[in-house]
Amino acid sequence: MSDLLIGLVPWPAYGDARHIWWPKLGILWASWLAWPLLVWWLWRLARRWRTSDAAYRAVILVFVALLAAFIDARFIERYWIVERTTHLKLGFKARLVLISDTHVGLYKSPDFLARVVARINAIAPDALMIAGDITYEPDRPLAELVAPLAQLRAPAFSVPGNHDEESPGPPIAHELRRALQQARVRPVEYAHARLKGFTLVGLGDHFADKDSIKPLTAAPRDQPIIVLMHNPDSVMQLKPGSAALALAGHTHGGQIRIPWLYERVIPTSHPFDRGLHTFPPVPTFVTSGLGEIGLPLRFLNPPVIDILEIE
Repeated sequence: MSDLLIGLVPWPAYGDARHIWWPKLGILWASWLAWPLLVWWLWRLARRWRTSDAAYRAVILVFVALLAAFIDARFIERYWIVERTTHLKLGFKARLVLISDTHVGLYKSPDFLARVVARINAIAPDALMIAGDITYEPDRPLAELVAPLAQLRAPAFSVPGNHDEESPGPPIAHELRRALQQARVRPVEYAHARLKGFTLVGLGDHFADKDSIKPLTAAPRDQPIIVLMHNPDSVMQLKPGSAALALAGHTHGGQIRIPWLYERVIPTSHPFDRGLHTFPPVPTFVTSGLGEIGLPLRFLNPPVIDILEIE
């Protein structure tokens, strides 16, 4: 019976299905009902428009608007990739792309990642920085999930995020590292890499308590330093002037970006959102990422590829 179920429904690639797997799968499937519901309510509104009072019309219009917003967040916006360009004056020249939180797995497929890779290749950056949380609820082998990254033309560097390290846990962290290396992505956590014009230093995940700044202290100082991390809270342990720039993800920009409310769900201890922050000891740029956790929804906050024009 279990073999039959595995053939019919997505199944965790690592370990048994946890209790939370089934509600997430149920949301993915049940959400398709939103389309016939929207059609039915629109038909009902049109049919009774002339005979109904203003209160009835208002209620139906509000319901239709909420349902349309849900459809946008579930079926449209989370697949709509945007590019944002930010100019930074740091005293050296580089054209970088920053992405994060791809969360390939149950909610995001390799096909989506392939679209991201095609867009990055068209941008033609000097290097790609991947700020962690590459997977989420992997429904197939990690090598298959990240395989599209092998088509990147620019050199790519990555650090792990909390979902890579802690959920489902360390057993996939090592396999993910191998899968990234097979896809020609260089993991740089706990290490540094010399690039043209600057040195890149990678930190481990903050929630896993693996974001020691030892790699930063060991890096050469003959050119500017950029620090790549997942959780922007990691930057708060750096000393002023110890790096030219920090790059991070993790926040998702709130994912469902309803004004005022989204700020309450960003999982950081310090007031990080998306974009450039100057209050930390090192200027920190945070991308709002590409994927989703919890609910397969993005609202007023489409997946983003951040282009950093540094000069």
